[in-house]
Amino acid sequence: MISILIPIYNQDVRPLVYTLSKQCNKLKIRHQILCFDDLSEQRYKDLNKELAFKIDINYTEIPENLGRSRIRNWLGKAAYFEYLLFLDGDTVIKSKDFIKKYIDHAIEDTVIYGGRTYSTQTPKSKKKILHWKYGTKKEALPAKKRSKNPWLNFQSNNFFLPQKIFAKHMFDESVEGYGYEDLLYSRRLQLAGFKIMHINNPTIHDGLEVNTVFIKKTENAIDNLVKIYLKFPDINTRLTKGYEYLKNYGLLSSFEWTYSKIKIKIQNNMLSENPSISMFNMWKLHLFAEKIKASKPEDSQK
Repeated sequence: MISILIPIYNQDVRPLVYTLSKQCNKLKIRHQILCFDDLSEQRYKDLNKELAFKIDINYTEIPENLGRSRIRNWLGKAAYFEYLLFLDGDTVIKSKDFIKKYIDHAIEDTVIYGGRTYSTQTPKSKKKILHWKYGTKKEALPAKKRSKNPWLNFQSNNFFLPQKIFAKHMFDESVEGYGYEDLLYSRRLQLAGFKIMHINNPTIHDGLEVNTVFIKKTENAIDNLVKIYLKFPDINTRLTKGYEYLKNYGLLSSFEWTYSKIKIKIQNNMLSENPSISMFNMWKLHLFAEKIKASKPEDSQK
């Protein structure tokens, strides 16, 4: 019936896996839980290796780091049931009907995205406040809002689809590092004519990064977005639309001048205990425009 696929990188996935196993057994459905470790630190391997001795759980340690796209493709190829459920390893499940809800919505030609939420409590570590604040405001959206732009609002942290779809449409392995592999994947599904259904079946994102790490990962994500945008100019994200607005109305130079005047203030704010998401987005737009200019300076001001 269902193969649950969990890529692991420096996470203790035991609580997640045992929760999923309990729900599947309660429903009495055929299932397997595949956990592939993508070259985590040894202390996480030592914790997770107990999963290898459990029924219906396959724990495998990969001897190299495959990355976010390749590891998911490997998991999908190893699965043998008719439906696949992809979950990130830093996921927490609160709903007792999490698996049942996906089973109830299963459709042969449709991909289903359940959503993502964050803890309602401000993180104890103030150094993680930027990630929490951004995720809460920009990613934790109900299905009704996500459905207004189903392709843009798809994320790979929690989605369910028929195995036959994934067998023909896998993740693009040219995307390296962190960020936007899910954007390319949703585009691939869209071009192939498949629908993305959004439902309210969220998981809690438990892997908050400290501000400096989150900023660095965001830089990597913007590098990926620049490559995608140069290859597929019709990609529509909030960032590319903001850039195109400035470019089309001849406002790029004015924007960069304004940014230069408050650059230090923005950088300090992102590392503060009360970061502004507006300033963070302004930094992202500046970085995107800067990288586009570096990649094709003759076009960036047209």
